[in-house]
Order: sequence, then C-alpha cells, then structure tokens
Amino acid sequence: MLQLANWIMRGRFNALVAAAVLGFIPLIAWTSVSVVALVALRRNAAEALWPLAGALMAAVIQWNGGDVSQLGALLAAGIGAVVLANTRSLAMGVLLTALVAALYLAALVQWFPDRFDQLLAVFQPLFDQIRQQSEQANLLDQIDPRTMVIEGFGLLTGVVAMAALLLARAIQARLYNPGGFRQEFHQLRMTPGATTALMVGMLVSQWQPAAVIVVPLLVLPLVVAGLGLVHGLAARRPGNRTPLVLFYVALVLFAGPAFVLLVAAATMDSFIDFRKRIGAARP
Repeated sequence: MLQLANWIMRGRFNALVAAAVLGFIPLIAWTSVSVVALVALRRNAAEALWPLAGALMAAVIQWNGGDVSQLGALLAAGIGAVVLANTRSLAMGVLLTALVAALYLAALVQWFPDRFDQLLAVFQPLFDQIRQQSEQANLLDQIDPRTMVIEGFGLLTGVVAMAALLLARAIQARLYNPGGFRQEFHQLRMTPGATTALMVGMLVSQWQPAAVIVVPLLVLPLVVAGLGLVHGLAARRPGNRTPLVLFYVALVLFAGPAFVLLVAAATMDSFIDFRKRIGAARP
C-alpha cells in the first residue's frame, strides 16, 4: 500500500491513472476516492483535480451502470479532505464529509428518485420474504422499504467516504509524519457547536418525515468520534489491547445498544472532554 502511495505521489499522471484504475476494481473501487483525498491532503485542491478526473471517469461509468454511491463518496471525501488540509482539524474533515454525503443523498432523492426505484426492485423480494417468515409481521408492515433502502444507501455512501478520508490521512501520516494520524485519531472530538448542530438536525427530522433519511449520516460523525474516544482512552495503557478487543467484540455482538452508547459517549465528550479530565485527575 505504501509503495503504491509513493508511486502515486511522484506525479500528476500517476495519481490520475491510479484513481481511474482503482475505481474500476470491484470491492476496492472506493480506494480511488482515497487517492483524490491523499493528493488534496498532501498538496492542494488544484493538484487533486488530476486524480479527481480519473476517479470521476470511473464514477460516471458506474453511475450509468446503476451504482451512484461512488460519485457521492468521491464528492464527500474530496471536500472533507480539502477542509482537513486547510483547517488541520480531523473533526472538521469528518463532519464535512458526512454533511456533503447527506446533501448528496437529498439531491438524489429530489432529482433522481428513479435510482431508488431500481434499488427497491432489487431488495423488495427480500423484504417480502422476511415479512412472511417473521413472527412480527405487523411491526414490519409499519416500515417503509423505500425509506429503508434510501437510508441504507446514504449510510453506505457516508461510510465509504469516511473510510476513504481516514485511509488517505493514515497513509499521508505514514509517508510524511509517522504516528501523526494515530495521535489525531486518539484526540478526535466533535466541538460543542458541531454536536449541537447535529442534534438539532436529528430533532428537526422528527417533524419533517422527508428529512429522516439523512439521520444516519448525522449520527456518523459522532460514531467516528466515539471510536476515537475509545482508542484514545485505551492508548493510556500501552501494550494492553484487551479493552479494545472486548470493545469490538461487544460492538459486533450487541450492535444496537453498543452504537447507542458510543454516540452518547461521543456527545458527552464534546462538552466534557473525558481525556482531558482523566489526564487532569492523574497525580
């Protein structure tokens, strides 16, 4: 990975080719977004236009083939990388990535609703089968499959964009500032203003049914901040990976409650700053 990144950073043409080729490889096509983000982080937005051209080529072809998530991830992570490069704030980069993904989702719902009709046609038989086999069919009847498909698509776009941004930042640090990303991630924390804005957005969506689709994306920055909090606290005991292992096991086995607790912890941390308080409490 580092050898490929070194090759990419040697010139504009290398970055363009890498972004274009990676964008066509199944399962890892999202890494073409990381190429754009890496160049934007290390150099500037103007230089990132070269790999952006290659990544856009792949994203447009995928759009025509029915996959519109790649373009959304490219826009979200690209803008997030530019913000991160200019503010030097990982929290701001993460926040803007999620917000751009939310705007992209809203734009698709408004101007390209037929894209979700196609997705619904693919997943509708699965929903029908689950209803038939479930003992809580009445409860499932209250769930709108179309809304679920849109929310799932939006969350996928946001997660891919976030993963691409974080991967680009981690590679940049490995190449030019070893250990820098680890320190940034361990200190990742949403500001009180950002958390308040996210919470207001979630509350507003409760009165605006059409806005419910972006709620998962509004939660995403708090999830990432929560992961940073857990890693930051665990790092205070070097060499002991047991707490992190137990945390991720719990995250898999008890996904629902675990994610709720993670978001709650990140929300409180934005106002309280647990790491600072724990550090101050040490003798």
